[in-house]
Amino acid sequence: MRIVYDTMHYKRVYTTGMFHFFKKEEVGQAVGLDIGSSSIKVVQLRREKEKIILDTYGEIALGPYAGLVAGQAVHPGEEKIIEAAQDLLKEAKVTARNVVVSIDPSTAYVSLVKVPKVSDNELRTMIPLEARKFIPIPLTEVQMDWWHIPNTINIEAEEKMINVVLAAVKNETLMQYDRIIKKLELTNAEYEIQGYSMLRSSPPQTTGMVLYVDIGAQYTTLFLVHNNTVLDMHVLSRGSQESTVQLSKALAITIETAEEAKRTFGYAGDKSNPYVRDVMMLSSYPLFGEVARLSLMYERKYNQTIEGIILSGGGTRVPGVMDAFKETVHIPGRIALPFEQVDVPQFLHEMIERVGPSYAVAVGCALKKLVP
Repeated sequence: MRIVYDTMHYKRVYTTGMFHFFKKEEVGQAVGLDIGSSSIKVVQLRREKEKIILDTYGEIALGPYAGLVAGQAVHPGEEKIIEAAQDLLKEAKVTARNVVVSIDPSTAYVSLVKVPKVSDNELRTMIPLEARKFIPIPLTEVQMDWWHIPNTINIEAEEKMINVVLAAVKNETLMQYDRIIKKLELTNAEYEIQGYSMLRSSPPQTTGMVLYVDIGAQYTTLFLVHNNTVLDMHVLSRGSQESTVQLSKALAITIETAEEAKRTFGYAGDKSNPYVRDVMMLSSYPLFGEVARLSLMYERKYNQTIEGIILSGGGTRVPGVMDAFKETVHIPGRIALPFEQVDVPQFLHEMIERVGPSYAVAVGCALKKLVP
């Protein structure tokens, strides 16, 4: 096994179709690719009998490809994303070609709707009409899917109504991913909204209502899950980068220095500078305050109690994040453990414990092709 660490590019490498949520193909090896706003993450897994084994995983920051600091959210353009992804796949020595790619949640829509109980033919006609109420762009610009779920959720339940989960992704996004995958020479590509990947890699261990909170650099995405089904999704325009910006302004330091302070001291603070903790905690209130507000909204909407919150994403790697979470959100929470289902070399356990939660999406994507 080889370990590569490049501080300038924030590069860490550890070496050891058709849009449809339930499409599945049995393979022996699979790649999960998570293209985020600040970095790209890759995981390659393989199945040997009943075991899922880690082959390789890695991360590369997108900031330097846009002339910015590692950790910053950027929009470098398609060519730069391809360049960064090619560098990552090369350094990580990714050999598998079968890939599942996570879909940017800001380009997707997920919502539960109630419709009259009708025949399947009538439902196919009815769903597009209902979709117009929830999808804010023309339906000709999206790929859409839907499926029934049991009427176990009390939303003014009526005997003649059924629950349907509606999901859609922009055509533009899928076409862009198709071009990227072609340039990366990956095959048998499937695309998946992040909530489904997180649910697969970090199952909630309850059939009750659970909220997944994925903290990225620019966005934080909430996925509401009940009975192992994603019901709802909400994207907040706040992420862990907000803390970096606030540290930079409050302490009059560069973004690069602020990012390093955030990753080193986080919400736990720096004994030599008490303002670090104060600024970090203050910067967390808008984000976790929104999580608390939306949690209450979901409980009222679905007349269910949220049993727990599972946090994932790069923002969970900030020291003391759970302390900041508990200051504002009064629902039990825990950090995702996406590698629990994966056989990982003993000497990497400590590293995986530290960085693992930020790979929840990539691991879930790879597992899609390997887990029944």
